[in-house]
Amino acid sequence: MDSKETNLKKLYLKYLFPSLFSGLVMSIYSLVDMIVVGQYEGSNGTAALACIAPFWTFFCCLSVLFGNGGAVLFSIAKGEGNKKDEKNAFTISFVLICVITAIVWLIIFLFDAQLLRLFGADETLMPLALRYMKWLKLGVPLWPIGYFLAMFVRNDGSPLLAGAATIAGGVLNVFGDFFLTFTCDLGIEGAGIATVVGQSIAFLILLTHFISKKNTVSFTRMTDFWRKSKEITSIGFSSFICSVSMGFMMILFNNQIVAYFGNNELAIYGIAGNIFTLIQTFSYGIGNAAQPIVAESLGAKQTDQVKQVRKMGSITAIIIGCLVMLITMLIPMQIAKLYLGNSEQIIASTPFILRSYFTCLLFVPFNVFATYYLQAIRRVKESVCISVLRGFFLSGAFVYLFPSILGANAIWFAMLGAEMVTMLLAVWMFKIKNFKNGTKSY
Repeated sequence: MDSKETNLKKLYLKYLFPSLFSGLVMSIYSLVDMIVVGQYEGSNGTAALACIAPFWTFFCCLSVLFGNGGAVLFSIAKGEGNKKDEKNAFTISFVLICVITAIVWLIIFLFDAQLLRLFGADETLMPLALRYMKWLKLGVPLWPIGYFLAMFVRNDGSPLLAGAATIAGGVLNVFGDFFLTFTCDLGIEGAGIATVVGQSIAFLILLTHFISKKNTVSFTRMTDFWRKSKEITSIGFSSFICSVSMGFMMILFNNQIVAYFGNNELAIYGIAGNIFTLIQTFSYGIGNAAQPIVAESLGAKQTDQVKQVRKMGSITAIIIGCLVMLITMLIPMQIAKLYLGNSEQIIASTPFILRSYFTCLLFVPFNVFATYYLQAIRRVKESVCISVLRGFFLSGAFVYLFPSILGANAIWFAMLGAEMVTMLLAVWMFKIKNFKNGTKSY
């Protein structure tokens, strides 16, 4: 990528569309997994996959912790024309992700049943979950390391290949789910096999970049390991928090809904929470598209281009936020029936609950983009501040305060309050001075 000589809008769109589409595919095939297994195994199959879901969140957390930090340093060095620092950033971050993944793999391999029990599997769900885990355990490194490599492939000027790898793996996973689960009559094990095979294909496609002529990523003898490791993890920490907070919020909401309502409302919130996760995952594509251009432009001291990309990313996030909120507000019952059919769990207040909760989707894409943008310009404290406030303090406080002060139904607006405050804080951070060097922030 040569941000100095390329039409910036064209370059941004080159990164945006594959990033968004790959995020959409990831969101859709996770939904299909749950639907297919639920149709074959019944509600126990859906519940068993819910117990496995924390593994995917954790894999994603590991990859963004080391991948985003390493990729930002890589792109900045690339913009500066510093080949040595480019290679050093990739090598150190690769060593970190491999070491941590090996430890996680060993823990999962030895203590899978204990972990599943911690995630909610009881005696009924455990046999189903273990049948899926039998296959997942064989391919654990494919996810954190695969997601990690995709970030470097994208930042090395091949966003189409990174998107193609995700799409190919996702499509194969979806068709494999139907074929192995139903046609081959393997049930939940078929879904597990399809998931591992799909990610294996995505992993292999990503590896082709490193033997192509376009590749500039390579290993080198590591220097300044501990300082660089700290810098990599500090830059990636806000994305890490962004991913972790999704699981945290679901736990808080579950407890409060049980306290104020009942199981039917909890089922409706399960739908709202799943849609929220899908939109947040999709929104990562906006940040992933802007991050390599911003970081490389920053390294090349092209500050005007940094501001232009910030403007394009913000506009994209606002447009997507408006669209997803409008769509979800128009068809709440259709969304509920997609998950629950004509179940008795679809209650009279379903449209109110879903519409109230979905108002927060207006701000989610922009807030996710703000986190990635502040990472890319190395304003680590501000990026972490947004992630922690949004994912833990604001949302956690509002989930407890809104229903106790404003009445039970106010809980459905808790995320709207958290996302609105976060958006205002992010806009302020875009405008304030960068006190480190006394110059205006990018």
